[in-house]
Amino acid sequence: MNILMVGHSRAGKTSYMAGLYKQFGDEREGYGLWMSDSNKRENLNRLGQGIERGYYPNGTDIASQYQFYLQYDDELLIPFNWYDYRGGALSESSKYSSDAQDLLNRMNSADALIVFLDGEKITQMTDDDLEEEYDILLWAIQNTISKRSKDGTYFPVSFIITKGDLYPNYGILLDSPGLNYFMPLIKNICNSTNAAGMIGVVEVSREGISNVFSPLIFSLYYGMHHYIKARIESMNAEIDKYNSYDPGLIDDFFVGLDHLFGGDSKTDRELAAESMERIQEENKKLETLKALSSGMEEILRKLVENDMIIKF
Repeated sequence: MNILMVGHSRAGKTSYMAGLYKQFGDEREGYGLWMSDSNKRENLNRLGQGIERGYYPNGTDIASQYQFYLQYDDELLIPFNWYDYRGGALSESSKYSSDAQDLLNRMNSADALIVFLDGEKITQMTDDDLEEEYDILLWAIQNTISKRSKDGTYFPVSFIITKGDLYPNYGILLDSPGLNYFMPLIKNICNSTNAAGMIGVVEVSREGISNVFSPLIFSLYYGMHHYIKARIESMNAEIDKYNSYDPGLIDDFFVGLDHLFGGDSKTDRELAAESMERIQEENKKLETLKALSSGMEEILRKLVENDMIIKF
């Protein structure tokens, strides 16, 4: 599963990632995040500790891509790539530039999108500022939603306003020129059968971290159904492949006849047994993930009730 985050320089993506990992990195009770790359893990921990002391990271402090697992009660359930788009497309004036096409291609291949809006900027932007800042981004999202409507795949989009700690209340952010510029797109998402959207304000500062989990749980909840479907199709294709070699091969495995094999090289039967062991293990995780779906839905419902997010 691929989650793409986009936002201009200094929009707060780096601080967000540090805050998210500080709260949920390697959390062994309930929901958490895990990644195998020790260097990236240590860097996020360092950035999170710096924020506690009032030191905010530079955009260059964050990696462009992370490979996470969603963790629940110490069990790794779903792998997902978290990609920070840093290309020059957001500042392009032409939809036909190579950067703009690269952004569109990445968006089309993503399972979920998180759009970061700078809370300091969106309250002060003029019409010219808005068109220059967001026109290409708006075009790319609309294009992607249109494409999803044709191929039948789902697309969750989160609009995340950063630096909420700078404001005594969020009303000025939620009624800002910057967010209002996206209202035609938001209405389009509301009317779409292949998209879902949310708006949320996050805070990451030395005073505390707030609401950073909402875009992740939203992206996973609405994106994981496509992921589960794709994985089941892949597993079924693998089963069909080995059944084409020997119709009784998979049946033998399931009744426990194919765990031990001799010889120096692996036969089709051995490879099938290994594949089915992997498939059975993954299937257990997918079943657990399905079972968590209602819990995720309940988290989102409470976020809406507590005015932490607006869901549409």
